[in-house]
Amino acid sequence: MLLPCQPAARSRPLVARTPIGPKRPACRSCVGLALLIALLSLTGDGRAASQPTTRYASRIVETKSGQIRGILQELNSRHLDPVEVFRGIPYAAPPVGDLRFRAPISPIPWNSVKLADTFGAVCPQNYPDIANDTAALLQMPLGRYQQLKKMIAFLTNQSEDCLFLNLYIPGSGSRGLEAPYAVMVYVHGESFEWGSGNLYDGSVLASAGHVIVITLNYRLGILGFLRTRPFPDRTSGSGGNLALKDITMALRWVRENIGAFGGDPTRITIMGHDTGAALVNLLLLAPYSKGLFHRVVLSSGSALSPWASVHDPNDLRTKIGEQIGCSTEGDEDIADCLRGVPLEALMDVQLPEIRFVPRVGPGLPVDQNNPDPGMDMERASDAFIKVPLILGVSTTESNLDFNANDIQFGFEEDHRNRILRTFIRNAYVYHLNEIFSAVRNEYTDWDKPVLHPIIIRDSTMEALSDGHTVAPLMRIAFYHARRGAKTYFYHFNHQSKDSGYLQRLGSVRGEDIPYIFGLPLVAGGAFFPRNYSRQDQGVAEAVLTFFTNFAKTGNPNEPHKIESVDYGTPKEKTRFRGLTWEQYETGSQQYLTIALKPKMKSHYRGHKMAVWLNLIPQLHRPGDDDVSMRHHHFRERGDHYYAGPVRDEWYTPLPLTGTTRTSASSTTACSTSTGDESLAEDITPILDDSEDDAELLQRLASRHYYSTTTALAITVGVGCVLLVLNMLIFAGIYYQRDRDKKRAAMDCRPNGQESLPLTTRSSIKSAENPKPAQEPPPSYTTLARSPSLQEQQQQFAQEVQDNGEQSRKEMRHGTTIHKDPVPPKPPARTTSSLSTSNTTNTIKKRVQIQEISV
Repeated sequence: MLLPCQPAARSRPLVARTPIGPKRPACRSCVGLALLIALLSLTGDGRAASQPTTRYASRIVETKSGQIRGILQELNSRHLDPVEVFRGIPYAAPPVGDLRFRAPISPIPWNSVKLADTFGAVCPQNYPDIANDTAALLQMPLGRYQQLKKMIAFLTNQSEDCLFLNLYIPGSGSRGLEAPYAVMVYVHGESFEWGSGNLYDGSVLASAGHVIVITLNYRLGILGFLRTRPFPDRTSGSGGNLALKDITMALRWVRENIGAFGGDPTRITIMGHDTGAALVNLLLLAPYSKGLFHRVVLSSGSALSPWASVHDPNDLRTKIGEQIGCSTEGDEDIADCLRGVPLEALMDVQLPEIRFVPRVGPGLPVDQNNPDPGMDMERASDAFIKVPLILGVSTTESNLDFNANDIQFGFEEDHRNRILRTFIRNAYVYHLNEIFSAVRNEYTDWDKPVLHPIIIRDSTMEALSDGHTVAPLMRIAFYHARRGAKTYFYHFNHQSKDSGYLQRLGSVRGEDIPYIFGLPLVAGGAFFPRNYSRQDQGVAEAVLTFFTNFAKTGNPNEPHKIESVDYGTPKEKTRFRGLTWEQYETGSQQYLTIALKPKMKSHYRGHKMAVWLNLIPQLHRPGDDDVSMRHHHFRERGDHYYAGPVRDEWYTPLPLTGTTRTSASSTTACSTSTGDESLAEDITPILDDSEDDAELLQRLASRHYYSTTTALAITVGVGCVLLVLNMLIFAGIYYQRDRDKKRAAMDCRPNGQESLPLTTRSSIKSAENPKPAQEPPPSYTTLARSPSLQEQQQQFAQEVQDNGEQSRKEMRHGTTIHKDPVPPKPPARTTSSLSTSNTTNTIKKRVQIQEISV
């Protein structure tokens, strides 16, 4: 699908061949060809992109600034209804002339009906220079370069009069079944220096999800973030962060006027991606935005990331003033001087470059009237706790930190060390050597003695992703869920085959945007991939349903269940059907993996998060007062030890507020990304709490910690019952075996003692197969050594010979022979027929021996 702002593709003229033979009416062939083309355009399932048709809407909407009329936009899908679009609506007065470097004011009213059919100008910006493709690929990946080539076409119309927003409303308007509609406001990212809400088409999201989608522009670069007076002076002039004031003014306009468009002012969801997510996070904490929105979505960014705030607002003010020619001595405000400078001169200012941190961006505190703008996320007011929150990341959040050569071929360990050393020096202050060693140790595969450059590249990208994006987001999720607030976490792990990035990297930063906006349902957008598969469409529809449900109820699982999928294959219908997105809790830490095979998991990158959320905060401590700052510096001082510009070394420790100086140890890099003492005081309380943060973060990062929820209690109870049952079974088996042993011992008792009768089957078997029975054991007190078999034979022969001689002597002398009485037989065992036969045979042998002896 082409975006509304995309130039229409040129159609090739049809050239009719000269007919051979009799002439026929040319109009007949033209009409037939036209009908064929029309028929082909009506067939299909909407996967092939076609030129959307637009026409003016019939209704005229009355706003507080004047009447306005939009357009109806047809979508190239048989599943989607038309959308009513209002483009280029001013939500504030043009910030030009005397309003430059001032907070926005209400828009200027108009008298006639305003046609909202074209996008407004984008704010002045310096987007990346990609005129030289060779030089550009040394700064960015190939996929990013190809995307920027398409984006820049929509960023050329620039003006300071740029505070516009765009509305995408379901075609049914206020007559729809779900009216009044929930509202989703998208704050664009990309950079603090360039970008626009015009780039993102919300028509598919509005039509498929039955919500109102709003995109907007806000001031960027110097015009949007420069602090014109020294910090913390709070007199007249700009306190910086005008971009946040612009977004706040847009939200106020939405609250006051969205009802006229069929929206619900009590169900406003604000979404942000990348740098836009950091701004939304700051608005969530700012007191002046209270009540302007009711749900929040943070994707791939937060206010705690090291790239979410400027390194030193005062230093930036000084360098800009020197280049423009405005005096920055003392506490003088340079706003009046800058208002007279041409726009081109402001845009040509060379800003200091420091890798991994922005050249210009939000400077804390957020509110010039509040000394603690960041608030304490752990002890924040109900404005932070009561707002339902979705947070999400992609697999690789650091793909834009590397150039095309690094991503394609990888790099060696030396280059990896330079990259990590650069990041740590620009993001932390204390014990840099120890933090570097901890990160390198965690992201090195020690099982392999030789590492391939591709493996080193993958581990380095993972380390940077975790360090500057994932871990700060996990910290926000923990603080939000800790007090029972509705928190949902997702990992976008799906990648289209037509993606311009390596499949090995998994999903990269920004690849979840087209799925949130539902662009795969209409064959993509202006600068997103166009060749989406049926599987991609099934994933997009599921993601769109989750996010629109959240905007409507604060629960991504209600009101619409994912029971069927109109676009995906039957596999996607089965995989997403009945899937429930569970809440993120501080114990279980469940999150949704969005992929072809979606699944609920727990403890995202648990062990690696333990390094960033538990170990590194313990290392990042200033130590005792007598510890020199040189102790915290890197031993490597030369530029060849780093992979990009680094900030100057710190020689004065940051004064920290709170109960102890080590309270900053539990903060992320953002707590030390400022070069001003007062800024450090403002940021430190964000994570200061009466409880032990180290213990809490250890619970957050531990893979083996489980909450004592009801489900876990039931599981433990069932386990205990099974344990007791097993113990009883084993006791019974042991008792039975003991009885069997006793029964066998009774069977072997000597004569005269009662023995247990054998079974009838055993008696019959013994009668059929008689076995010799053993004699009762003799008394061991009178038992002598038994002679061997040979000795018994010799003894028996000697006795026979002696008896023969004695008989002959008696016969000679006429002696009468008296036979000794036969000894009585031993009583037979009455209970066992097994011993009868053997006992009888033994008695017979003894009688024969005695008769022979006689």
